[in-house]
Amino acid sequence: MKYIARMVRGLKLGALALMLVGCMASTENDVLYVVKVNDAVITYTQYRDALKRLIPSDRNYAPEEITELKKDLVNELVEEELVLYEARRLQLKVSEAEVSAEEEVLRKDYGDETFRETISERYGSIDKWKEEIRRKLLIQKMVERVTSGGRVTDEAALKYYKEHIRDYYRPPEVRARMIVVGSYNEARKIRKRLTPANFAVVAEEASLGPENKAGGDLGFFARGEMPKEFEAVVFRLGPGEISPVVKTDYGYHIFLVEGKRKAAKEDFASVKKKIIEHIQADEADRVFSEWIREQKKISKIEIRRELL
Repeated sequence: MKYIARMVRGLKLGALALMLVGCMASTENDVLYVVKVNDAVITYTQYRDALKRLIPSDRNYAPEEITELKKDLVNELVEEELVLYEARRLQLKVSEAEVSAEEEVLRKDYGDETFRETISERYGSIDKWKEEIRRKLLIQKMVERVTSGGRVTDEAALKYYKEHIRDYYRPPEVRARMIVVGSYNEARKIRKRLTPANFAVVAEEASLGPENKAGGDLGFFARGEMPKEFEAVVFRLGPGEISPVVKTDYGYHIFLVEGKRKAAKEDFASVKKKIIEHIQADEADRVFSEWIREQKKISKIEIRRELL
């Protein structure tokens, strides 16, 4: 159910790295099936290719982890076929315009050259890839049909807000810049020439931290989000103040506090949209879970576990 649930939450269906069925060689494995769902079969080749994407060769998994991953994969493939079976029964269609729109999005994301190379490597031809896109879009249409429910009212959203009010408190935060170097002497020399006005420039020139390109900007953060040694310094400083040299396991640091935000509560109006989306996603997951369980009960499903 995890795979379909991702679709319910609006997963970009064309994402090349997530396609389950790739370019298949013409071997006996193309007719040897691992799973049969009603009148549809998942061949050994399809299962093997999906498994390769799920378990990269450059990663090591414990045997029990591999067993669990295989179990999840088979369940996802079964659910996908159940959704497709019902979509075909209802005669849902995917237009060429919808496929072209998905293709255009991916071309923009990947660039023409990378797009063509990836399609060629994974699918052999653009036509085979388009068939897979069509398949995924058909699944999306069916899932949306199953999970389309009633509108979430403002009253329901407000009720959720009040019941989860603790989630909408923002703790005190500080915005700081940092310079980090490898030796105390270097840090001391830098500290002598620092001012709030030149701190960002010096950070870009001298700091060893990855945030140096942004002038050492660490952004806003609350307690618990940075190493304790950082927080012990910056939360004591006022806006515009520069710290002395601070030694940590990471090197020698100097901080500039640029601003502070007091603890605050996000009001309902500012979070209402997110709350509604959250409620809708939860309800869609619940509805789909019930629907897929019913489909499994009334469908003919055969899994040849000796081939997994």
